[in-house]
Amino acid sequence: MPEMNNRFFSEDTITQARVPDTDVPFIKIEEVPDDDATVKIERRRQEDLKSLIEISSPVATPVEKEVGSKKSEAVKVNKRDAANAQQLQEQCRQLCLSLFFSEQHPVRSLGFTSSIGGEGKSFLALATARILAHDSYNPVTLVECNWEHPTLHKHFGIPATPGLAEWLQGSCNEEDIRYKVDDNLTVIPAGDGLQDAVKLLQAIRQQSLLKIFENSNELLILDLPPVISCGYGTLAASLVESIIIVARSQAVPESTLLKTCTRLADLPVHGIILNQENSSIPRWIRQIL
Repeated sequence: MPEMNNRFFSEDTITQARVPDTDVPFIKIEEVPDDDATVKIERRRQEDLKSLIEISSPVATPVEKEVGSKKSEAVKVNKRDAANAQQLQEQCRQLCLSLFFSEQHPVRSLGFTSSIGGEGKSFLALATARILAHDSYNPVTLVECNWEHPTLHKHFGIPATPGLAEWLQGSCNEEDIRYKVDDNLTVIPAGDGLQDAVKLLQAIRQQSLLKIFENSNELLILDLPPVISCGYGTLAASLVESIIIVARSQAVPESTLLKTCTRLADLPVHGIILNQENSSIPRWIRQIL
């Protein structure tokens, strides 16, 4: 497996560790027992998607509430949220710089995957796509390949179909599945491809991901399916030039993360993002390796 690069450390108390029996480094953060982790993970995943526009768009000037003593409290909360949004933006930007703008081996496609659902990969794919679209002269396209749990159409308010599946099946044209959501950002929803997922992924591999789209200059961010809980997760991960594994603290044990790394051992894994479940600052990227 390729050596992991681009470690960014916060001021939190952390200990560096490695997934046993692999060369994949990650950051292990002290965990707090949680009797209802699954419910909280799903709720946070929904909050992440709903809040994406606010936190990944340029930070607006905080609005103060003119209600006596509550005014200073509102300012404090807004400043904190603005600082967290800025932190997320900068870490996503550093990730893009290390991959898409590398002087030696720049990539044109990056995929976000995880071990199971609800770990925050869709949220981070969305945030990274927005930052990349803002910073790049090349057009950026966010492609959803997760037919098990498509979410992009809900977030952007675009039709669920036609999407990638319908286009690959030949029932529509490429322009029919491209939804321009910003000046330099296009979104392609997954469409209805659950029953034919493996065939659709094989069709992409036969031509290669970078060749199937008309615009040869665009940069691609892929929201991939999970590796462990989805049968075609590893096959989908093989489509991109670089892979980020998102791991939610308390969501999966190290043994499951090890299994994910093992399945992706022959693929270009760039690193692991540990998305801490019990963070005192919710919804933010905590570490990027």
